[in-house]
Amino acid sequence: MRNMASILVFEVFMLNEGKTKEFKTIEEQLKILKERGLIIDDEEQALHILLTTNYYRLSAYSLTLRKSNHFYDEITLDNIVELYLFDDNFRSLIMQYTSFIEIAFRTYISYHHSEKYGPLGYILNDNFDNKLLHASFLKELDREISRSDDTFIDHHRKDLNSVYPFWVAIEVTTFGVLSKLFKNLHTDERTYISKKYYKVHREYVENWLQATVLARNISAHGSRFYNRKIRSCPVKLDKKMQGRFDSMSPFAFVFAIYKLLPSNKLRLAFKKELISLFKRYPFAQEKHMGFPENWIKLLEEQTIP
Repeated sequence: MRNMASILVFEVFMLNEGKTKEFKTIEEQLKILKERGLIIDDEEQALHILLTTNYYRLSAYSLTLRKSNHFYDEITLDNIVELYLFDDNFRSLIMQYTSFIEIAFRTYISYHHSEKYGPLGYILNDNFDNKLLHASFLKELDREISRSDDTFIDHHRKDLNSVYPFWVAIEVTTFGVLSKLFKNLHTDERTYISKKYYKVHREYVENWLQATVLARNISAHGSRFYNRKIRSCPVKLDKKMQGRFDSMSPFAFVFAIYKLLPSNKLRLAFKKELISLFKRYPFAQEKHMGFPENWIKLLEEQTIP
């Protein structure tokens, strides 16, 4: 079996060897950029940037600054770096504000589920919509608990015979698992939470939560938002909002996060930080993030329940 696998890997290597681009040193990479018309003010600094930031990663931020392989007039490496830094700071904002949503949903789910089914009701599959998804959740939960060294988990492990009330157990779940858990609550529970905290239909909250998790994952992996469409989870919009911005744009994910933030204070802070970010990096254009001109007004509009 190992020999067959080795042969297959070798065959794939041979088939693609001629198609793969040759390795380039950072000096060669810099030369290519200059030949394509990019203005380099400080070559030593440019070499450092190329050494510490993957050329391929950096080049993705130049897509709006060139036609084919030639840069528009007066475009500098500093312009590309500014877009890169803008995106890096945007990711930090996403990480910061999605954490508030994650914490809120841990509370919403564990509180209302425990109120209805008791502190250990989460163990019983009858208390969820899909039994297979529930079994997967318990398996994931057991794995997270077994490797957790949090004080509250250790306390229940040592002093309370490893019995974990839902409000304790839910603290070790990942955001992705939390999103799936919400979707697997019985319909009446999802409806109650959606109406009580967000005054919208549960389908919006389910989608926005999934979009929020995806935005968090993109941020955590250092992936690009700028000038990108996120096709794997279009953000659900009501009829009056449809067509006013792209549901696969980074702004759509900002919209979802904004809607799920658990307080007006956080929503106001999020808006202010976004405004400040665009002012700090003026070369970054709102349109390349899918932000329409009236984006602040759109965030504040009430979604039809």
